[in-house]
Amino acid sequence: MLIGCRQNSMNKTDGIAVIDVVNNIGKYQKIPLSEFVTELEYILLETSDNCLIADRGRYIVTNTHIFVAGLNYNCYAFDRDGRFIGEIGRVGQGPGEYSFFTGMFIDENKQSLYIETVYSILEYTWNGVFHRSIILPKSMIGRPVSQVFYVQNNLFIGHNANLSGSEMYNFLLFNDLGQVVKSFDNHIKLDRTRIRYNQIDISMQPFRVSENIYVKEYPNDTLYCLNEQTELIPQFVFDLGKYSFYKEKRGNEFDFQSVISIPDKEIPMVGTSNYIFFSTWAYNRTNLPLPQGIDQTLEIYGHLMIIDESYPVGIYDRVNKSTRLLDTDQISRMKGLINDLDGGLSFWPKYYTTDNELVDVWKAYEMKEYLTEEYFSAHEIKNPQAHQKLKELLKTLDWDDNPVIVIGKLK
Repeated sequence: MLIGCRQNSMNKTDGIAVIDVVNNIGKYQKIPLSEFVTELEYILLETSDNCLIADRGRYIVTNTHIFVAGLNYNCYAFDRDGRFIGEIGRVGQGPGEYSFFTGMFIDENKQSLYIETVYSILEYTWNGVFHRSIILPKSMIGRPVSQVFYVQNNLFIGHNANLSGSEMYNFLLFNDLGQVVKSFDNHIKLDRTRIRYNQIDISMQPFRVSENIYVKEYPNDTLYCLNEQTELIPQFVFDLGKYSFYKEKRGNEFDFQSVISIPDKEIPMVGTSNYIFFSTWAYNRTNLPLPQGIDQTLEIYGHLMIIDESYPVGIYDRVNKSTRLLDTDQISRMKGLINDLDGGLSFWPKYYTTDNELVDVWKAYEMKEYLTEEYFSAHEIKNPQAHQKLKELLKTLDWDDNPVIVIGKLK
């Protein structure tokens, strides 16, 4: 399988920055949005029976298109004004069709959209025309790589989950023929007597900052940078102290007591040239002081589950080498930067565009529920004109409309 070269993924350790999470737990700060963003743009996604979007999903925003991959096995394309263009692929067994997909990413230069399925990635044009299928390479135990991302020149990176505990490689670089051209050594071997199929040993969704790709395994503390020379360099370490998911806790039976992972699986990590925006997840509601938040009851596969919204999010300043964890909004108790620009909902980036924009996604029914006169009166509003525009937008918004895309222009 491994026809290419190998690289020791820890062969360069100079310049690793420490993101201090453990010493900021309990010291939550209310941070204004205006510290990072100059103005907000709202894009109302068209709502019709042909393009209904679930509450949770993955979003990609370019200067011409908005792509949405929902949890209901549909991928939609909208233009930058929110008008529905069409569905990308569809459920089925034929060419360009899928029964289930696990991810979505783009090649912006080529204007290709990739949908990751269990065994392959499907390439489409941005208008939904199917181009080709690329088979995913497999691990030692025959499991295809996951959390795939486009790198450059028809190269992709994928994560090789260490389910057996003894995988030789954690990340693989492969070409559009599905051939591995470089492998990166896995240095964390686990004491397991059997294969553990789980959602713990996987990787987060990669993100791009300029030509660099950033990858991280959920239980590990290191954020790696895949640079233009396709070297995988450890660049940041999240210091979780006693809350770290030590490998001794990842054997045959997981020990989730007092464990935090970064990021939360539902909130992607976003990086810019100056900042890293990250989320946290505490297994089994780890006993630590949390910001006041919202508990949501969701039905997943027929079971009622409590989703705790109070686990903190944080910002690492790459210039000043400082870490801050955020408090929730005093009224809505939502995570994120307090919106002091137009008085809207708290803002937390879900995506970073090549035009230096941060992208958030707001649910229409939450905007209708929370954005009242009482809410506005409790918040500082630095731009009265933008505030009036937001109030006019609320008049046109229905409770069951598709989510609203919120674009923040970085300073």
